Amino acid sequence: MSSSPAEPTYTRDLGNGLLCRWSTAEDAAKIAHCFATVHRPNADAPLTPREADVIRIMMAPGFPFMDAGDFAIVEDVSQPDHPVVACTCYWRHTWSYAGIRFGVGRPEMVATLPEYRNRGLVRALFEMVHARSAANGDLVQAITGIAYFYRQFGYEYVLDLEGKRYVSLAAIPELAQDVSEPYTLRLATLDDTPHLTALYDQGRNCSLVWHEADADFWRAHLASWDDPAVQGKDSTHTALYSRLYMIVDAEGAVCGYVLPAMRRRGKAAWVFALELYPHVSWLAAMPSLLRALRTHGEQIPAVTPDAGAVRELCFMLGRAHPAYTAMGETIAARYEPPYAWYLRVPDLPRFLRHIAPVLEQRLAGSIMPGHSGELMIELYRSRLKLVFERGRLTSVEPAAVLAYSDDPPAGFPPLIFLQLIFGYRSLAQLRATYPDVYAEPEAAVLLNILFPEMPSRVDNLAYV
Repeated sequence: MSSSPAEPTYTRDLGNGLLCRWSTAEDAAKIAHCFATVHRPNADAPLTPREADVIRIMMAPGFPFMDAGDFAIVEDVSQPDHPVVACTCYWRHTWSYAGIRFGVGRPEMVATLPEYRNRGLVRALFEMVHARSAANGDLVQAITGIAYFYRQFGYEYVLDLEGKRYVSLAAIPELAQDVSEPYTLRLATLDDTPHLTALYDQGRNCSLVWHEADADFWRAHLASWDDPAVQGKDSTHTALYSRLYMIVDAEGAVCGYVLPAMRRRGKAAWVFALELYPHVSWLAAMPSLLRALRTHGEQIPAVTPDAGAVRELCFMLGRAHPAYTAMGETIAARYEPPYAWYLRVPDLPRFLRHIAPVLEQRLAGSIMPGHSGELMIELYRSRLKLVFERGRLTSVEPAAVLAYSDDPPAGFPPLIFLQLIFGYRSLAQLRATYPDVYAEPEAAVLLNILFPEMPSRVDNLAYV
């Protein structure tokens, strides 16, 4: 039995009959029961097979982000059936920063039964996930989650997440009489994998941080709908919530893809992704796509019987997107700004050393090529020293806070500094927002060169 929280054999006695450990395939039903119990509208609502199906898919062979042993669970061994009372899991992702790849560990499916809350169970589980992520070599952890909560575990809001435009079905232009649709949709197949990969990768040059997705991911997404456990089921009874469609022209040539939801919770039908090849006009294609997505939205089932008829399309395509421009504010009249990814960078010097080629390239193309010198950054609980020699970042190391010393030339609350590193906010924006962010003039010039504000669109890519 291992004492390392990363190891499969790790266990920890939390007291009062509670034991945390890593999962095995035999735990699937108990994890599903915990997850389905927590993720329902209220205590009187029935457990839905859809929520339980999430766990079945994630723990089955072939799921691209995790294996059956990647759930961190707490079980109550004082109860006869040893129920799972809290859980989360570790997903493996690869992201890139201006083209430099790095591993990302993602906690997902966080759940604690109400009667077991406020006992520190999630903290114990996150220690396990963080340890496994570190053992796997990940430089960053990321999570999409509820407001504030994950700040308790060292996470900060750092990157845009989603961002929405709403289109009323009544605003969608009709096709002229005696005219055929120039673009239509068809279900994607495994043969479309090269198109999906190429279309997705078009966006990487417009995003500082990018979620890498290889052909195996697209094949897994496509194959998930061919699972015998899914086929023939109403989409409200399966965990899969979106499906890939190819956009084709009148000759059947692939022009793009779209990823609409296969069920809805309210009056909006969601669209999670939409891409076209560069030779295709967004202005020419959007009217056909809006009509096709309207028809799709009218056909998909609602999760609850009181949802009413579908009234609008919700495009969840980020802060900005060519589709928004093509539709214009007359059609896509309502905008909802992005939420944000939480990020955690446990070893900041290591991450900065990893992306040093990007920082050196920025320096070489700036007004400070060949710069030599030190930049000390106050992080209030610690300090960070960057050393440059002739334009090369030769050292990034933590530095002690001295009892008697002058203030460093720049300072940030430790997690807020991540917003600058990842281009989420400019130095000027942070200084205007946080009184404890500061930079002397020369340090400000260097920081603006090294860490300019840059957009990122990091897609979730989860299909459960």
